[in-house]
Amino acid sequence: MEAELGGKIYSHKRSDLEKAADEVVSSGDTKRPREGNDGHHAMEMEEEVEEEMKPHEIFEIYRSEWIQSYGKNDAAAFYKPTELPPMRCTDVAVLPASAEPMDTMEIYFVKVASLAGGLKWPLDVYGDVAIRDSQDWMRNYLFRRDRDNCQTLTSPQDSLLELTGPSRAVILLDEPIFEIDLKVKGKGSSSSEDKVLCLHYFGYNNIAYRGAGSYARTKEVSSESCAMSFRFAHVRRAVEATIIARVTSGSGRFAGRFTARTASIGEDVVLLDSRGQEVAVAEDGEVLLRRRVVVVELLGELVLGMEAALLDGCAAEGESPGVSNWKLHFTAWSALRSLGFFAIGSVRIQILVNWSMLT
Repeated sequence: MEAELGGKIYSHKRSDLEKAADEVVSSGDTKRPREGNDGHHAMEMEEEVEEEMKPHEIFEIYRSEWIQSYGKNDAAAFYKPTELPPMRCTDVAVLPASAEPMDTMEIYFVKVASLAGGLKWPLDVYGDVAIRDSQDWMRNYLFRRDRDNCQTLTSPQDSLLELTGPSRAVILLDEPIFEIDLKVKGKGSSSSEDKVLCLHYFGYNNIAYRGAGSYARTKEVSSESCAMSFRFAHVRRAVEATIIARVTSGSGRFAGRFTARTASIGEDVVLLDSRGQEVAVAEDGEVLLRRRVVVVELLGELVLGMEAALLDGCAAEGESPGVSNWKLHFTAWSALRSLGFFAIGSVRIQILVNWSMLT
């Protein structure tokens, strides 16, 4: 299995999973003494046939260990989402003694990089991608769709999963664990025709990193059916920023792309990309962002971007229907809120950044 695997999620004893992985790696031709017919010992080459563990068997060992260690032997607990909300220190009168900037993880994208095992584009993908940290070791979902709500990936150029999380900041105290359980929907109505796209898990060894600054990296994961790519960052001494966008005046349908970044790294987290379609707005005016939680170094800079355009027929008389490009810059705080505005023609969008220390 992965060299990075095996952080503090396990006891200090070697787990059954690690032992099984070593057995798989070391399987093959071995030498051992054998007693010959003449009563003497001789060294002979003997091929030992050992069956390689299947991905679902390895994942099941990992799942069983988690249930025993953290799930109180309740199998359903493995899939439960984290119940810790964001903004836990945004409005407190006095910050708890435990509140401080912490090392965190920013997740930029998860994508299917290439196909194998006879799969061909397009793919109707469903299932889960989640991450666990030592805040509660529960699933912090990044992607979660059932079979009736697949995402269609059309090509290697259109293979990014539409992430909807994390729902709160991912803390890097002990090593976090990524979990991937994705399937491809078959052409028939029965799930028996579906195929496993990727069933895997891996850890990020944040404990080994001793650098002074934040940095981003890409992790490649291979399965029998595909190769997947994960892009994430180790953000040093960060606070949590929860972003809320709301239409406060004007009217009109618009398409848009909303992004966020911590200035020290300079890579965008996509909060919403409507891909030319109408952006969904709730009755109270809230823009329904797919993601809204990011992390920023304390006293660093958060940069929010918007690229948007009014849809046909929505521009007022004398108003340009062209694309609007905006960037807002905020200094990260330990609590409270920052306020800014975007405009698309006559449509005014309020941006509220809710800051929180981490505990």
